[in-house]
Amino acid sequence: MKKHLLQSAVICAIFLFLTGCGESGRDDQPRETASEAWQETASEDGIVLADSLDHAVVLQVDADAQKITFWNLTLGKSYQLAYDNATGIKSRYGEELVAGQLCEGDIVDVAFIKEEKKAKNIWLDAKATIAEQVTGFEINRAARTMEMNGERYSLCTYPAVISGTETLELMDINSMDTLRVVSIDHTVYSICITNGHGYVRLVNAEAFEGGWVEFGQSVIRKVEQDMLLVIPAGEYDMLISNRGNAGTKHVTVRPNEESQVDVSDLAVSQEKKEGGIVFTITPSDAVLSIDGTEVDYSSVVYLSYGIHQIELKAEGYQTVSKYIKVGEEMANLSIDMNRSDTQNDSSVSSNSVVSAAATGDYKVYIDAPSGGELYVDGKYIGLIPTSFEKKSGTYTVSVRKSGYRTRSYSLEVDDSQKDVHYSFSELEKSE
Repeated sequence: MKKHLLQSAVICAIFLFLTGCGESGRDDQPRETASEAWQETASEDGIVLADSLDHAVVLQVDADAQKITFWNLTLGKSYQLAYDNATGIKSRYGEELVAGQLCEGDIVDVAFIKEEKKAKNIWLDAKATIAEQVTGFEINRAARTMEMNGERYSLCTYPAVISGTETLELMDINSMDTLRVVSIDHTVYSICITNGHGYVRLVNAEAFEGGWVEFGQSVIRKVEQDMLLVIPAGEYDMLISNRGNAGTKHVTVRPNEESQVDVSDLAVSQEKKEGGIVFTITPSDAVLSIDGTEVDYSSVVYLSYGIHQIELKAEGYQTVSKYIKVGEEMANLSIDMNRSDTQNDSSVSSNSVVSAAATGDYKVYIDAPSGGELYVDGKYIGLIPTSFEKKSGTYTVSVRKSGYRTRSYSLEVDDSQKDVHYSFSELEKSE
């Protein structure tokens, strides 16, 4: 009799948990979650309520098929469950939701019938923190950390990486992407690419080699032969310049697609246009270098139209490295340098080119996919298998092959005194 009463009490308690009974109004307290709940719960008439509970990430909601794909955070694998009008879906505060209100990357607790692959109840995790429109992030796969918005986060063992309907790996995330990041207690569980990247190839750009190409404030790169630029998806008025000659073209960059931009029709004038810049710099004894050459800025500095790289150094201040665009006859530029706690501190703009430290005569070898074109930070290296000089730092590596979908990866190269080898998956055929 006591055993029967105990079983009834357990069943009743689990039933209340699964159905959400006993809640009143908003529940602002985080719910306790469980990674496993294998005890079968059934009413006395044998109707199964749910036999499994998972702490998971929503990958995709298929409203037409009434199915939801989840990511198991313990195993790092996806699975699919059906749902219907009887499936209870609640917000972090206990409010009733419909499946269409779930977003890719949301962390949830889902109670389901394992054999039937059917969800009974779904709750959004109340402890989750969502960061939208994340850019300027850094992911260190070796250390399992992610830095964003000035804070450092840990990465869980198997974070869900989502781009549309695809599940990706951490190395597929590009520094040009815009992310939606969901974390709990400074541990990242899901990363959604909300705005991805595409590719731009400059055609007939010989007259501009050695100059600069700019896509808004997102990307500024030196023009080299056979470039393949990785650009955030969007609309741009691309500016390309060299030795006082400049021209613009409207470019549309679509995710995972390559756009070829022919610049042969941009007039290359023989007249060298210059603009004067009046620099006002604090502190006044800072050393100014433009395009690698130290200049005297006590009077007007004249520069050719186009993009130039400037660098400011002063003892006790953070080094400033940034790009400026000259396109007017006369302009003023004021820069206040920030004081530094240590003499070696530096502040570098997001569009700056930072020289990494070389690690000797060692190489980074790319072994696969065979026959693919390899680009490192937009520069053509050669056909795979190939290699490039090993320097510590983070690189964007792109693999391209005609008739196939171009892929990009983020590589973190350490300063160890040895060669390193990487092999990437075979490219998918383009549609």
